[in-house]
Amino acid sequence: MAEPYISEIKPRGLASERFLEVRVDEGTYVGDVRLVFYDYNGTARSTIGLGEINSTENGSDIYLISGPDSPLNIQGVRGYALVQGTTVLQFTSFEREIAATDGLAVSETSVSYPAPPQTSSIQSDDGGATYYTQSNPNPGQVPPVCFAAGTMIRTPNGERAVETLRVGDLVSTLDHGAQEIRFIHTNTQPLEFAAASNRPVLIQAGALGPCLPANDLIVSPQHRMLVGGRGQLQNQFKAEALAPAKSLTSLHGIRHMRGKREMTWVHFACDAHEVIFADGCLSESLLLGPMVLKGLAATVRSALIDTFGAASAPDAALNGPPARRCLSVGAVRRLLAKGAANKAVRLGSEIRKWDADLEREMHEAGLVSEFRLMHQSCKGMRLAV
Repeated sequence: MAEPYISEIKPRGLASERFLEVRVDEGTYVGDVRLVFYDYNGTARSTIGLGEINSTENGSDIYLISGPDSPLNIQGVRGYALVQGTTVLQFTSFEREIAATDGLAVSETSVSYPAPPQTSSIQSDDGGATYYTQSNPNPGQVPPVCFAAGTMIRTPNGERAVETLRVGDLVSTLDHGAQEIRFIHTNTQPLEFAAASNRPVLIQAGALGPCLPANDLIVSPQHRMLVGGRGQLQNQFKAEALAPAKSLTSLHGIRHMRGKREMTWVHFACDAHEVIFADGCLSESLLLGPMVLKGLAATVRSALIDTFGAASAPDAALNGPPARRCLSVGAVRRLLAKGAANKAVRLGSEIRKWDADLEREMHEAGLVSEFRLMHQSCKGMRLAV
């Protein structure tokens, strides 16, 4: 059984965004595991246990330390020691080495890594032996494309809640009929301290088109929805494409959810990237591209490669190509903003036309009134004569 290890750390950025993640083999006892937080002087500023399991994924239990009140936000903390009993398993720091002068890692010297950018983390997929910069931090290994538990997925045998699906089950797809699920994963994401842009997206019934979706739909921010066809936002997009849910929040009925404390997510992949039916509207199955794989542990990536085979190129997906053109968040937001601006210009032009028409009608009405007065005056003069 492998030792526990620090699998990801985000030491910078907003207090609500910082986190430290620890992985252990599924079912491992961690009652004697402690995390010690050190400052550059080697002083232990806080010592805590791992707490409750955040999620379990492909044979690993994942523990997450996060939130504004966590020791990660103590002023001056730059070192992190993972200790089991009296054994120091890891002692990691940023920018320079730290020689511990007290605490459970006393007399140990840390291994120093360059601090990642404000928006990034460092991640290890090999048990803590090496780390690399992760530009898309994923605390708790929450995948980028997920449905909330309770979402109804269309299958050849009718609608099924996504959390009841299993590997080997069939789902209905737009392009290729019934397709088998090859990979599926469920986990719970704490949301109390999640940044606004990382919170779930609610797509209200009818927000994409008449009865699309049929019910309120909740997806992860990067989950892509079909747009530009099949009745879904056809006025805003000229051709069918897939747009991230977070890019659509300027539209009526689509917003980030701010009140949820946690969310149970489910994602699944088929042999190919598919357009599927979720609560009556069209969305996507999981596309196992480089960024998704980079956010997964080495054991998970290895299992996926065994299942799907190696990608055809470094920038290709294991189950690619994409089912439709995948639009970026920025591209969608710019397009929608331009559409809104053009709509405002057209509306302004129409209002000016309405004003001109009204002015002309009023002018014509005034002339008619003046003519009637003149006619009545002339008639009065004739009677007087």
